[in-house]
Amino acid sequence: MKKIYFLIFIAGSLLFSINSCQIDNYPYPDAQVYGAIKDSLTGGLVETDPNTTTGSAIGVRELGIYASNPVRKTWLIKPNGEYRNNLVYSNEYWFDFTSCNFFPFQDTIVIKPGENKIDFTVVPYIRIKNLSITHDAANNKIVATFSLEPGRPNVRLSRLRLYSWTDIYVGENVKKILVAAGTGTPLSSGVPQLSFSNAVINPATVYTMSIDLAANSATDRNGFGVHRNYYFRVGALASGLTGVGTIKYNYAPCVKIAL
Repeated sequence: MKKIYFLIFIAGSLLFSINSCQIDNYPYPDAQVYGAIKDSLTGGLVETDPNTTTGSAIGVRELGIYASNPVRKTWLIKPNGEYRNNLVYSNEYWFDFTSCNFFPFQDTIVIKPGENKIDFTVVPYIRIKNLSITHDAANNKIVATFSLEPGRPNVRLSRLRLYSWTDIYVGENVKKILVAAGTGTPLSSGVPQLSFSNAVINPATVYTMSIDLAANSATDRNGFGVHRNYYFRVGALASGLTGVGTIKYNYAPCVKIAL
């Protein structure tokens, strides 16, 4: 009797294993979606941090047969403001831009089989303009100068940061933790930072931030002691806004400097 029960158990297990190993008959994603996040005023790319916590991202819900219970998915945006997803099913989708570095909005778009180029036009919270990041060899420091422009009159300024790293992904998520900033530039958690209290943004104001290279000459990941290319980037955080989710930093393009 025990042998019979054992054989029944083995047979059942084999049937379960065979059924569980059957290939799913779901179709392969048949669409690709790509494009860019563009400034409504300048037409330029709106840069970000390629991280869902510290940067802008695209919230997507597939509708159609899933409209009654759509699942939100997240598409990452590249540092330069472009995006691409090659594994998408053709269908109707709801796009949600909340908790970004531009004013939020939603849109419903039909994705067709094959290539779909979709650019999104947005209003960034802050535009970083007239940027210059240079190596002052005589004083052994990095100097950044720039001005700001609010996307809308109600945007205020919270802080400015000067990031540094060893590749193009430099920003709030990936950065060097420095020992000291340059003269006149405070350091906050290892990052050169100028802080403001809901300040009105004056486009005529020129901001200056710097990094003392001599004080950060270590050869580890947080220093500049190794002769190579380094990447520097300015970030600006807006304030004074409600109903927009979590405000993310606006960025200027990174600047490569060989030290």
